[in-house]
Amino acid sequence: MSLYLGRGKYSQEAIKGMLGKPEDRTASVRALYEAAGAKLLHLWLLPTFEIIAIAEANQKSAASVGAVLVASGALTEVSYVELMTFEQVAEAMKGAGALAAKYRQPGT
Repeated sequence: MSLYLGRGKYSQEAIKGMLGKPEDRTASVRALYEAAGAKLLHLWLLPTFEIIAIAEANQKSAASVGAVLVASGALTEVSYVELMTFEQVAEAMKGAGALAAKYRQPGT
């Protein structure tokens, strides 16, 4: 499992629903992640009604959660990106250094 940053904007319809029935959505969102085989670690809402989530997931579970949220009409503009620690980046750079010698830049 990797760490993923998930983002999405609440739709107008979802905001109307929350005005009519205010609630903390954390438990519902956590249950969705768990059903997809992922673990929600943090969930925030920005004043622009954009949701930010940090989860332990894989590509399949992240994509599944995003698909359900968009299909439900609750969120728009959903995206996920895998997060890397600086330790993981350092390891990647070691491998990239070896690859760099084998790459020919366009036009050279």
